Amino acid sequence: MKRLRLPQGVPQAIYWDAETSGFGVVVGKTSKTFVANGWVAGTGRKKRIAIGQAGEPGPNGALWSVTLARKQARVHLGQMSAGAAPKQLRRSTGEANGPTLRDAYEAHLDRLRKKQRAEATIETLEKGLPKYLSDWMDRPIADLTGEVLATVHERIKAQAKARSHANPANPKGGAVANRVIAQVSACWSTLNKRLSGALGTWNPAKSVEKDSLKPKRTRLSDVALPDWYARVQTMRNPIQRDGLVFALFTGLRSEDVRTTRFEHVDFEARTLRLPDPKGGEGRAFTIPLCDTALAIIERRKRENGNELLIAEGGGDNGYVFPGLDAAGEVGPIADLRQQVHEGAKHTRFPAEDVHTLRRTYESVAHEAGVSELDLHVLTNHSYASHNVNATYISQHLDHLARCQAAIEGALWSRIKPKATTQKAAKKAVKRQGRHLRAVP
Repeated sequence: MKRLRLPQGVPQAIYWDAETSGFGVVVGKTSKTFVANGWVAGTGRKKRIAIGQAGEPGPNGALWSVTLARKQARVHLGQMSAGAAPKQLRRSTGEANGPTLRDAYEAHLDRLRKKQRAEATIETLEKGLPKYLSDWMDRPIADLTGEVLATVHERIKAQAKARSHANPANPKGGAVANRVIAQVSACWSTLNKRLSGALGTWNPAKSVEKDSLKPKRTRLSDVALPDWYARVQTMRNPIQRDGLVFALFTGLRSEDVRTTRFEHVDFEARTLRLPDPKGGEGRAFTIPLCDTALAIIERRKRENGNELLIAEGGGDNGYVFPGLDAAGEVGPIADLRQQVHEGAKHTRFPAEDVHTLRRTYESVAHEAGVSELDLHVLTNHSYASHNVNATYISQHLDHLARCQAAIEGALWSRIKPKATTQKAAKKAVKRQGRHLRAVP
């Protein structure tokens, strides 16, 4: 097991056993999961079922090893050859003792979809819970105690620490561990509601002492903005280059920038519609575009087809910032920053992520005199929960456009202070000239 290589350039790799056909191990960046893959009699299809995570405790408390997992795989493969589907196998141990964690997981996924939550929220749950609690998915949720969840929380942090040995201060493990426990809590609550409180009144996830994580406050300082802008202009890919500047001048989240489509832009009204932002379709909103942001969209509309990378993929498919996925299909660009490989070290250029640009936009807006309420609307933050008066106020797009113009001017005055000062002086001279000509 220790000799199995980590995947390079792909999320995971699968290694099959030479002794038992259909038994293998899926190697990811953080875990190794034993699987059984076989034909289900009567269906004409092959199905795969996860057995357990290497080194983690199984249903009887024993740690999953190759020998133990191989034995379990043979049982599953025999049952599949007799016509039992993987879903039936997963539920066979849990149903006798009540609903499983998978029942809660599927109930919560169903709730998120009915509530039209953002796809990113759904994907985070789909990728998180089965990954970190693979051995518990088909066990009774009643057995998932606070003590067990506390162990899971610590294990996730330990895995992250081992993975990020070059940076021991990396807080990512704590954030991921907190999120997984929050997902368990949400799934438990959803299922308990459907069962009319049959699981009890105490949610076991509440027993876990989560890490206290300070939210990031980093932003580009006024002094750093000119250097950041100059570095961005050296990027080879003009789509990434434009995408980062667009992010700074709109304050949008990375997902919203990457998935911006031409069909959502009203060029005459100078607005952009965000139909499925964070929070789902119910939080859809429209923002006015400043001159800089609109010019970027117009440039991408003209030039996307000229980019060799995109032309080979057959156009931009309506995306303002397109890219090619692993299958060669055109979709939203995967990353607005360049991947930089220096030996075994992988970094991104520029170092500042899109959320740093979002915080910079918000900080500059505040310094430019934009009100907190206007800024919450422009950035799609939830405001009403903090201020009841906000529920009675509806800002007109013309007013928000003036706010955007003020933010744009403030950003350029920091990026190119000398040029901005000269431009303002020329405007003042013109105004003075018009005044003098008007005097009789």
